[in-house]
Amino acid sequence: MKEPIVRGLSVTPGYRMGVCRVINDVNEVSDVQPGDIVVLPNSDPMYALATMSASAIICEEGGRLSHICIVSMEMGIPCITQARDARKYLKSGQLIYLDASEGEVYLNE
Repeated sequence: MKEPIVRGLSVTPGYRMGVCRVINDVNEVSDVQPGDIVVLPNSDPMYALATMSASAIICEEGGRLSHICIVSMEMGIPCITQARDARKYLKSGQLIYLDASEGEVYLNE
């Protein structure tokens, strides 16, 4: 099996395949399309709107009790946090596979 491109801490388990949407700034939240796998820099509550239509969440910073992680648990959205440098390795538009049960993200090639 391929090596994961990103690893992090599993928060809400689950598996998703979808289009990656990297959000660098709160102003980019409106770019999220239903079903996107959203990549966030941190767990700021201002990003909560981006999670409403996301199929999964990858967050570079934050613990299991951070705002975004709690939202993902309440909504049953697979989530990985502490995925250091995720925005460096993942690009918007890539098709990715997220294994939130193991905290791993793979490119779907």
